[in-house]
Amino acid sequence: MKLGVFTDIQNYKYHFAFCSEYLNYGGDLDYFNNHNYTISQKRRFLLGNLNHFKSQSRYSLEIAATDAMEQASIERLYKLVQRHTFIKSDLTFLLNSNRLQQEAGSLKTLVPILYPSDIYKQLDYQAISKFKGRGMVRFITDFESEKGEIQPNDIIVLNETPLYLPAVSGIIVSEFQTPLSHLTILGQNRKIPIAAYKKAFQDEHISKLNGQWVQYEVKSDTFLISTSKKEYSKKRKKKRIKIGHDLSVDSLVGVTHLNKRSSIFAGNKAANFGLLHQLSKKAAFKTPEGAFAIPFYFYDQHMQNAGGAAFLDKITLLNSKTNQDSIRIILKQLRSSIKKTPLNRQFLGTIEKRIAKTNGTGRMRFRSSTNAEDTKGFSGAGLYTSKTGILDDPKKTIEKAIKKVWASLWSYKAFAERTYFDIPQKEVYMGILVHRAFPNEVVNGVAITKNLYRKNAQGFVVNAQLGNENVVAPNPETTSDQFICYPDQADTLYKNTIDIITTSSLNNGSLTMSQKEIEHLANQLALVKKYFRQKKYRSKTYIDLGIDVEFKLDGINRQLYIKQARIYND
Repeated sequence: MKLGVFTDIQNYKYHFAFCSEYLNYGGDLDYFNNHNYTISQKRRFLLGNLNHFKSQSRYSLEIAATDAMEQASIERLYKLVQRHTFIKSDLTFLLNSNRLQQEAGSLKTLVPILYPSDIYKQLDYQAISKFKGRGMVRFITDFESEKGEIQPNDIIVLNETPLYLPAVSGIIVSEFQTPLSHLTILGQNRKIPIAAYKKAFQDEHISKLNGQWVQYEVKSDTFLISTSKKEYSKKRKKKRIKIGHDLSVDSLVGVTHLNKRSSIFAGNKAANFGLLHQLSKKAAFKTPEGAFAIPFYFYDQHMQNAGGAAFLDKITLLNSKTNQDSIRIILKQLRSSIKKTPLNRQFLGTIEKRIAKTNGTGRMRFRSSTNAEDTKGFSGAGLYTSKTGILDDPKKTIEKAIKKVWASLWSYKAFAERTYFDIPQKEVYMGILVHRAFPNEVVNGVAITKNLYRKNAQGFVVNAQLGNENVVAPNPETTSDQFICYPDQADTLYKNTIDIITTSSLNNGSLTMSQKEIEHLANQLALVKKYFRQKKYRSKTYIDLGIDVEFKLDGINRQLYIKQARIYND
């Protein structure tokens, strides 16, 4: 082993290129990986990165999460770096993998250690959607009271995460987001710049720009904002979102009859669930039991009974740019009418009989499934409501759950988002996916079946948390697990690797899932990705296709359930 000179990633993108071109390494790439990232007598190089975390004025040595470097070699590398740099006692060693964290007890006797969560807690900047925009800076101190004043050309500075994303040219928010939060996904869909900056309201440079036209760009490690002479924001061209509906299916549809063609009468969520159920028969995960779909037909019948068309006609006559308050009022009236109008008794009785036969507890989850969500170019994440209904429960009735889900189609945030994407409001229909509820889940999580941090790289990004604590819109005071995992069919180098970014603050700083559970999840995610590409997204390359997956571990056996899969629009 030898210590080479330090190199800049701009000159050598990969360690192999550096060793080959500068250190005269003569072997091929496979041989290099097999002997220089593993426990091998033929290892010649100790490879690592030296990181400077500006927010903490701290330096840390890091090896690849895939590197099986032994502790003695880690200590040697650490001391060599310490000896040949100006960094002495301030140098730490980053425990960025599950394997290293499991060895923390013995490692800390050799080198000062640092956990990824320690870094994450001290960060003050996060790139959410990396785009450029132009607009006028507007500080928003109370979103609920000021949202009516927000204009499409505004770049808004927020001290809290909004429940929906208004039509704006950009956002700076003081709260960090998960990669799979609704704000992140909506920002990616709209292609507008969004950054999280904890000191946004204390930053004098941004404060001085309040009320001025600026150019705003979000980059991986910083954002750029400066005054602009042009007082407009170029309108982005949006692809027309195509939606359709079929009202001819007038009976409940069992999960075995749901497939990709079911979206036209039961919505995209139900159709995708049907694909998951088909795959689960030959895979090693389950889909929630007792599943069936309520087609658009029943929603349409109820809308007629509730006088829905008259409300929509009123909205159509308004100028949406100048009558937002009026639109809000009419939408509220429409939702109220949907909830107050009694369900068809025969229809309700059919559902209750079905639930009684398939679910011993009678506790069911009623989930929105529209023709305006979970599709290419429009995820609709967080726009609609899911509700729990319990058979024979006087408060959480089946009827209330159904009507609340239907009514959520006409929330202002959903209406505004569809308007932003020019989706015809009168062509939007709500189906419902029904399956058993999970009142006592052990772990819940979301995953994207692509590497969001390295382009064209292997790996799936996962967020997980204990119980039913929300990982998509978490409490700002909590941190969930965030890691990158790899399926068995990935390169041998990545096998059994967990690249940790953060760990759960509700689980004493440890991952909420075991190594075996994460490896199993990664393999099932790979099956889902392959299956959905084959069935729906053949135009995408495998490495570039991201499927947004929701999963749970349930019961004393911690059984893996996958409850949702949809395309990830980035």
